[in-house]
Amino acid sequence: MRLRSVRIRHYRLHRDCAVVFDPRFTVITGRNQSGKSTLAEAMHRVLFLPVKTGGELLKGMHSDPFVAPPEVELSFEAGGQPWVLSKRFAGSRGSTTLQDSSGRSLQGEEAEERLAQLIGTAAVARTRGAADQLKERWGHLWVWQGSAGNNPLALSAHGYDHDRLVERLQAGAALGVQSPLDLAVIDDIQQRWSRVYTAGGANRAPQVKKGSDLQLAQAAVAAAGHALQSIRDGMAQQAEAEQTFQAAEGQLQAISQERPQLLLQRQALEQQLGRSRELEAALAAEQPQLQQAEQQRQLLEHDSRQLDQLQQQVMALQTAQVPDQQHLDLLRQRLPELEAARTHAEKELKSRREAYKAAMAAANAIEHQQKRLRQLQELQRLQDQLDAQARLQSRCTELERELTPLPALTAKDVETLRRLETAVREARVRAEAHAAGIDVIRAACPVRIDGVELVAGSRHLLSAPASLQVGDDVELRLIPGDGTSAVEARALLQAAERRYQAELSRWTVASVDEAATAERRRSDLLAERQRLLQQRGEGLEGSVHERLQQLKAGLEAQPQPEPADADLDGDALERRLRELEQTLDQARKHRDGLEDRGRQQRALVDRCSAELDAQTRSIAGQELALRDRDNQLLAARTRVNALLERHGSAEALSASLVAILQRCSELHTRLASVQAELKTLGADTLPARDNALKARMATLDAQERDARDARIRAQSCLQGDGQVDLQAELEQKQAELESRQEDQDRLEKEAAMLSLLRRLLDEEQNAMAMQYTAPLTDRIGRYLAQVFPQTPQVSLSYDARCGFQELQWRQGHGAIFGFDVLSTGAREQFAAALRVTMAEVLAEAYDGTLPVLFDDAFANSDPERQAGVHRMLQQAAEQGLQVILLTCDSERSRGIEGAECVSLVS
Repeated sequence: MRLRSVRIRHYRLHRDCAVVFDPRFTVITGRNQSGKSTLAEAMHRVLFLPVKTGGELLKGMHSDPFVAPPEVELSFEAGGQPWVLSKRFAGSRGSTTLQDSSGRSLQGEEAEERLAQLIGTAAVARTRGAADQLKERWGHLWVWQGSAGNNPLALSAHGYDHDRLVERLQAGAALGVQSPLDLAVIDDIQQRWSRVYTAGGANRAPQVKKGSDLQLAQAAVAAAGHALQSIRDGMAQQAEAEQTFQAAEGQLQAISQERPQLLLQRQALEQQLGRSRELEAALAAEQPQLQQAEQQRQLLEHDSRQLDQLQQQVMALQTAQVPDQQHLDLLRQRLPELEAARTHAEKELKSRREAYKAAMAAANAIEHQQKRLRQLQELQRLQDQLDAQARLQSRCTELERELTPLPALTAKDVETLRRLETAVREARVRAEAHAAGIDVIRAACPVRIDGVELVAGSRHLLSAPASLQVGDDVELRLIPGDGTSAVEARALLQAAERRYQAELSRWTVASVDEAATAERRRSDLLAERQRLLQQRGEGLEGSVHERLQQLKAGLEAQPQPEPADADLDGDALERRLRELEQTLDQARKHRDGLEDRGRQQRALVDRCSAELDAQTRSIAGQELALRDRDNQLLAARTRVNALLERHGSAEALSASLVAILQRCSELHTRLASVQAELKTLGADTLPARDNALKARMATLDAQERDARDARIRAQSCLQGDGQVDLQAELEQKQAELESRQEDQDRLEKEAAMLSLLRRLLDEEQNAMAMQYTAPLTDRIGRYLAQVFPQTPQVSLSYDARCGFQELQWRQGHGAIFGFDVLSTGAREQFAAALRVTMAEVLAEAYDGTLPVLFDDAFANSDPERQAGVHRMLQQAAEQGLQVILLTCDSERSRGIEGAECVSLVS
């Protein structure tokens, strides 16, 4: 099949667009949004989309504004003759026309059926999934924009024409095992296996089919097994009921023997519980009395200890007051002496501060006079600097006048003039080398060159063809060199002279030496000007003027200097400054000495103040300590009086303590005897023993009830089972199970045989199929050799049930990479090689050719690889395929040899 032309009307942005395709290679270029992908979509939909399709698919095809239904007319060759397919997409009003070379037209469904026969696949069904199905039709030949890196073998088997591809590969491999008998045997085994098993899937093994003979036999065996097991369960239940009856009888007899002993234990335990309760009541009555006595004892002991401690504390405080009072008197006696010393030190400090202030004022006056003299000195220096700046400015102006008449030549320009002069000399030498010379030694008759007579002894050079006349009868034509070379050398000389003179005129100089002299003079002047500018400094003159004005304003604002200092010149001013520096140094030393003595006196004042403050704080602390001891003594005497008032006297407190100790001893003795008797009875364990006896008796009652109920149920079961012969039923069901098992074994063996035959046939088919994957990998490698300097090694496997899979490649001795882990550009190039290979194999079923369309398919390839892709597509076209490349890169596509270029204008 080969596409000849296409015309689309009212299809999105195309009002009316027609394209004629080259039989081998067509490149369609255009900017983005120029309608290239729309053209590819229109051609694809005219082949595979029913015209009566509506909804979003039809809405997406309409032009904006919508004026008419989309129409596509495709001319192609198929079945050995040309065809013209026309479709008008208008929903339920759409129409299809297919016309052959003789002019006969087919309409509607008849046209669609004939079209499906010609292109090998039918149009998609008008369902909700039509858009997804449509993209897969001819998915190996029609490379949509953005899908160039997808693996075409990942499409559905119908999407990449799997069956026809396998058929062509088998035909090319010349396999002889696919005879009609082989196919009939394979089909019979497959049908018989399918009656037994489901097909299964990639993650699910085949299962026995419901309703098959094997499944029914398995169900019958299971039912017979369940019936046999039911009888066995009944017999087991009968044996279990008999055992239950005997166990219940034994348990009832054991209970009747154990119950009298438990009743006797219960009576003895109740007597012990009664005595225990009497003792616990006596213990409860005595314990509050003991607790009250103990509390009284603790209070009396506490008061006795506290009275002793307070009396000791009073004596200690009275003893400590005497030395503290003596120490306070000593501190108060030394206080007036410290106050007098501090007053004397403060008076001395005040006199020294006044002397320091006078010395500071004298030093400041000298410093002020020195500062003014330094400002006068700086004023003279700045004035001298301004005079020097004026001289530099005058010299700069003079240099500018000298620079103005000189040409603005640089060393590079002089070098250019030297090269042009050298070129003139070389051209002149070449011209003279090609010129011919004529020397007239003697002449009996006149000799003329182009009408100019030559005299004897003269010489004439010819650089161009000239006419030589000897007398009136001889005329010769002289051609210097070989004719053309002399003329060319003369022309080169003239051109070189023109360039040289033009450059001299540009700089208004007469020679290279003059230009070099002017350039050196100009460079010297520029260097001197730059040096002067650096000496001046940018913005320096303005800053000097500003500083000069500031100094003058400051001097005017200060008091007038002494008359002797006002008219000093530079040297005298410097001497005056040195004298003031010495005077200032002496004044500063006197001031610093007074400052040191003042600091010493200040330290003495601080020390006296610190001693006085410390003495004052000591006195205050000692007074506070005495007051604290008085308060403690008062508090201790108050607490002693309170205790004596509470108990009457210390002797009464001692008598009360002895009486309460005797009472506590008596109560402890009585409680100890009660507790000893309770321990002998084991009062702590009596409630637990009582609860255990009650629980055991309740357990015996429950066991007796359960045993009686179990005995009744066992009797009922044994009486009912006696009506049926379970052993006879067991033998009957055993025989039925064996019969069903034989049928199942026979059917399982037959099914296993079918599975084995099917697996062996699949293995044989896969082994043969591997023989025709080799043509695919070989052709892919030949195409990839156009893109990669080192041809990748391609591997591909085939499975009779899963189709082509495990597409991989390896470069050199490197690792093997699956298709999905390659880079985006490598996947695009690998997929393109696989697509043209599949198209080349399938072309034999389509009159020897098939179209392969690429829509902006190589956007991720670098320029070098993209050139290799173009060579690969050229090779595909040479193998008989029709390649159609849509691209927005018009520059690179122009270099594709033998390709017809079509430009879309948006």
